[in-house]
Amino acid sequence: MDTQLVDICYQKAIAGLLKNKLNIGLAAAEPKEKLEKDYDTLFTRDTAICTLGMVASGNEELIALTKQSLDALSNAQSKKGQFPSNTIPEKGWTQWWMPGTIDGTLWWPIAVLNYVKQTGDREYYTKHKERIEKAFTWLTYQDTNNDNLLEQGEAAGWDDEMPRMGLVLLTNALWYWLVSLRIEVEERHDLTKLKGTIYEGINTMLWVHKSRDNNMDYIPDNEYTRNNTFAKTYIEWVNARVVYLPHYLGFLSHKTYEMRCETLGNVLACITGLADHEKAKLITDHIVRAGINKPYPIKVLHPPIYPGEEDWREYMQKGRQNYPWQYHNGGIWLFAGGFWVMWLAQQDKERAEQELEKLAQANALNDWAFNEFLHGQHGTPMGIDKQSWSMAMYIAAYKAVKK
Repeated sequence: MDTQLVDICYQKAIAGLLKNKLNIGLAAAEPKEKLEKDYDTLFTRDTAICTLGMVASGNEELIALTKQSLDALSNAQSKKGQFPSNTIPEKGWTQWWMPGTIDGTLWWPIAVLNYVKQTGDREYYTKHKERIEKAFTWLTYQDTNNDNLLEQGEAAGWDDEMPRMGLVLLTNALWYWLVSLRIEVEERHDLTKLKGTIYEGINTMLWVHKSRDNNMDYIPDNEYTRNNTFAKTYIEWVNARVVYLPHYLGFLSHKTYEMRCETLGNVLACITGLADHEKAKLITDHIVRAGINKPYPIKVLHPPIYPGEEDWREYMQKGRQNYPWQYHNGGIWLFAGGFWVMWLAQQDKERAEQELEKLAQANALNDWAFNEFLHGQHGTPMGIDKQSWSMAMYIAAYKAVKK
């Protein structure tokens, strides 16, 4: 590992985050006079993800910025408990996103509880305890078929120009993480049964159980399939079309599903323990064998969706950003690469060091641009530069490897 490069990237990431500070908290990217996509505002998911690295850094200024940012976002919570896509608190401006947005309401309480877990700041927990409960209540109402899993509309997650809907892996990996944190940090042992139900439900519905064509015994006989009459029908429908998949489905909805590898959701399933040891090994090996971590970590979808394929949507060509190997459609997202390295730090320290170096190389492109994403095939920097979550998740990855 090129220790000098890795260490320089760490220092530049800290400096970059401090430069991205607004009066109200952390901007999604370096504030500029003309910045596309309102990235000089507070994005709930971006900010919450950034706090994972800022808290891990141990830097007092970044920890203070964590609290300030989460506080500012708390004021944008709706009466029902939902958090917006992004907001400018001092202007009273809030963006809820047309299809609705679900993941910010998961990420905000995860960020608060992770901060409390890492720092022991119970006073801060008390300050936001009611908001956590309010967000949790809103989330329970996103369970539209009463199976204790969350459902959502199309393009309602972080990948807000992609055709995911219904039972979405990433959303429910976050749901599992949130419930786990509530049990651990808040000592909400009354949620233990719910955690088990989420675990069983996701591993029943989003994992393909048919490993070979002549295997007809592929419907799990468990509490989830016994309690949900629709489960067997959907498992049969998917398994009649898919045989052996070394990763979770990206989503499952009415007679439709995603067989491509939705990388971030699969990696978070590994980190949170939603994937058991055997599944986590299959996922990790697949990412490496398929080159999903090349040329830099990590492509968020593999293979990408091409125009004319069944799951292509006309809206994906908006702004020419979601063509194959770009943006959410197979682009390399550096913040997602940070989660990949964090997982490897638990599982394979030598490979984690190698991937951390590659992540530093990616962030160093264009004179330390910390880009939003890179082209999935040749690694050309794309999107907005000086991205806060590219910086923060590098810090989180660095600390995980050095631990």
